[in-house]
Amino acid sequence: MKVKENFDEILSYLEDSSNFKNGKADKVFIPETEDEIFEVFDICRREKIPLTISGGGTGTVAGRIPDSGYIISTENLNKIIKIDKEKKLATLQSGVIVNDFLKEIEKFGLFYPPFPTETTAFIGGNVATNASGEYSFRFGPTRKYIKRIKMILTTGHILEIKRGEIFEKDGFIDYGIFKVPLPCYRTPDVKCSAGYYSKEGMDGIDLIIGSEGTLGIITEVDLSLIEQLPQRFIIIMFLKEDERILDIVKEIKEKKDQLEIFSLEFFDKKSLLFLKDDFNFIPDDTCAIYVEGTNDTEKIEKWIEIAEEIKVVDTVIGEDPKNYQKLIEFRHKLPENINSYFKKINCQKIAVDASVPEERFEEFYRFYRKVMEENSDIHTILFGHIGENHLHFNLFPIDAKQKERAYKIYEDSVKKAVTLGGSGFAEHGIGKLKHKYLEIMYGKNGILDMVKIKKIFDPYCILGLNNIFPKEYLNLV
Repeated sequence: MKVKENFDEILSYLEDSSNFKNGKADKVFIPETEDEIFEVFDICRREKIPLTISGGGTGTVAGRIPDSGYIISTENLNKIIKIDKEKKLATLQSGVIVNDFLKEIEKFGLFYPPFPTETTAFIGGNVATNASGEYSFRFGPTRKYIKRIKMILTTGHILEIKRGEIFEKDGFIDYGIFKVPLPCYRTPDVKCSAGYYSKEGMDGIDLIIGSEGTLGIITEVDLSLIEQLPQRFIIIMFLKEDERILDIVKEIKEKKDQLEIFSLEFFDKKSLLFLKDDFNFIPDDTCAIYVEGTNDTEKIEKWIEIAEEIKVVDTVIGEDPKNYQKLIEFRHKLPENINSYFKKINCQKIAVDASVPEERFEEFYRFYRKVMEENSDIHTILFGHIGENHLHFNLFPIDAKQKERAYKIYEDSVKKAVTLGGSGFAEHGIGKLKHKYLEIMYGKNGILDMVKIKKIFDPYCILGLNNIFPKEYLNLV
């Protein structure tokens, strides 16, 4: 097992896409076997040292960055153990890089639908946050594709859970080595990555998915796969930013299956300014609707008709491999440029990641617009997964007064989403940046119920501290 103790070696493990600056660790352990994980747990348990699990570093909420103690990295747990083409099932270790996995299963004519935008992520991190990818509009989040999880607990137990074998009954989930009470809250029926999953009759595996490294270290997963996707094309429709957007998107969503849409995204005109230097085809003073669908002549012609009907300013189509890839880069470049800009203005990332039910999205969209108008001195942008009623609302304050107001806007936005029956946290998890707002969704009793669950899995309270809820809450139960 490799151990890193020099500051220069540790530094890269104290970074992710959040621009969180308070990271601190004394050692990084990089195990290759389960026995080495047991060894690390034994050290931390005996010496009461906090331990944080580190994945690929693509997260946006500082989940892998500790403020003290040790780090355990899964980077060498990187084996693709088995791919079963007939059963459309893969078994792999948690440190496998998503992009490597996609390339490998492509050889078998298979595809992993919830792959994230950041394909350098580790598969274990996707499971730990219930990540959603660019095709989640069509295929849903990671949770749907997890069939088995193998997880090592700080107690030294190995917990292996298969979907369909353990369910909530009479308020408890019985894992054999212990029983876990169902929390008092219920996870909303929207795109959601907010704390421990909770539903009556839920499958026991779903509590682990989205637990953000607070319950144990995931070492292996079984994933269900689908047949390789057909050839796709991308169309970006640029149009004036006005009230028509909501009606246009609604009409497109109604044709989701007919048009075989994989991705439906929105970019407001201020978000497009972040892309102007990289893509010279963006017209001035426009917003954009981005669609990825099946590459078939009839469907492309239908999209061209739709573009004419809605009177676009301009349309860009990526049909051949070169232009398709260029437009994929268009989609991926915006988050990269946003994260770079947060670093440039020396600001921790302030980004609302909320989702609401379909019937409440119009109200939520208008709420965002009103906030942006009333706080026009703060640089803001709105973009993302409009097909799933989930947009990213980023705020870029430049001084202390603006920061104070930006965090108040963030809190108000979470409250609004919850009031509308949604989630304040759709896909990035809670980590250390957002746990103070999770109580808005579930109330203090809900958070304390999470603490009780954590203490059953990790009675030594050393794992993933300050993720999901503040570590001080451990003293309240």
